[in-house]
Amino acid sequence: MGAALRTALLVMAKDLRQRLRDRSVFIFAVAAPLGLAVIFSQLLAGTTDFHASYVVADLDRGTLATTFREQVLGSLVKAGVADVAEVADAQAARVAVEAGSAQAAFVIPAGFSDAITAGRGTSLQVIGASSAGLATEIARSVAARFGDGVVAVQLSVVTASTLRGGTLTAAQAGAVVAAASAAASPVAVVDVRAALRQLTWSTYFSASMAIMFLFFAAQVGMVSLFEERRQGTLARILAGPVAPWSVLLGKVLGGFVTAVVAMAVLVVATTVLIHADWGPPVGVALLVLGAVIAAIGVSTLVISFMKTADGAGAASSAVAITLAILGGSFTPTSQAPEAMATLALLTPHGWFLRGLGDMQGGGGLTDALPAAAVLLAMGGIAGALGFLRARRLVSIQ
Repeated sequence: MGAALRTALLVMAKDLRQRLRDRSVFIFAVAAPLGLAVIFSQLLAGTTDFHASYVVADLDRGTLATTFREQVLGSLVKAGVADVAEVADAQAARVAVEAGSAQAAFVIPAGFSDAITAGRGTSLQVIGASSAGLATEIARSVAARFGDGVVAVQLSVVTASTLRGGTLTAAQAGAVVAAASAAASPVAVVDVRAALRQLTWSTYFSASMAIMFLFFAAQVGMVSLFEERRQGTLARILAGPVAPWSVLLGKVLGGFVTAVVAMAVLVVATTVLIHADWGPPVGVALLVLGAVIAAIGVSTLVISFMKTADGAGAASSAVAITLAILGGSFTPTSQAPEAMATLALLTPHGWFLRGLGDMQGGGGLTDALPAAAVLLAMGGIAGALGFLRARRLVSIQ
């Protein structure tokens, strides 16, 4: 057993020396995933942030117009969602939108408050820039929500008039309007800091590119068996007192070390360069270990069915890309149809990303354990089957 283990370590050391001289391994194991993670994260940087610029032209200055300006639009300002500036009239509001100094404008017509109090129809105009679709839609939603509140105020006035059996005086109607407006603000923006278990774009693309290219790094050791058979190196090794399984173990260990080092470099590099937040170090280490074992196990099983180096490389690459697509390496499964989200849980990629997501928002090591366990199980089962089948690759021909 000791001699077989030493042989495996020697094979591993030989493979690692060869990979240090072969820079292509560093390209697809580190440089490619790191470069893509940086590019994707920069392309989508700031897409989750929103801040609008509005102007309001209050031509009424009545009670409800003041409520809209100070309470409704004021709540947006206090929440940091938008900046709101006042302009003199509707023409100034339109000019501000057309000039690009505001993304949308609100125009409150003269007689707005009196019309609502009297139960007459009126309007609140929203002017939006064609290039600011989201800001305009939010402005429309705010105005519509306020309109719903206006209906409630009018209903309150009508109800009060009915109960009194006559028309309310201006002072009485004003009191009802003030009470109804104070009872429920039409719009409220509340800043709630929740423990969101969702990866940021930089973390998501760092992790998704890492797990995708991990499968390419994991296959190198097993694929090299075909080349060594062709060159006769493997036959010379097996001519001595060497157990075939020790050679296979050495190849697997070489792939394991390569993959672990590549993942460690990616975790550190993406944290420093694009501020990816992988989570608690111990939990990340468990998930990385599980992902590496899963990648090696699946790659070993796939390669065990092949007969040539070209076929092994092509099959492994095809499986790696397919699993990456299904596992959410290109699009978060949270944005995919439910069926795709379910299929993702059949892949190591899906569980790796899920484990990282579970540790977000204050999660810890225990949150990573389920995903890590599934990854280890996938790698263990696939690896055991692949190892048994791959023994033929190291048999003397």
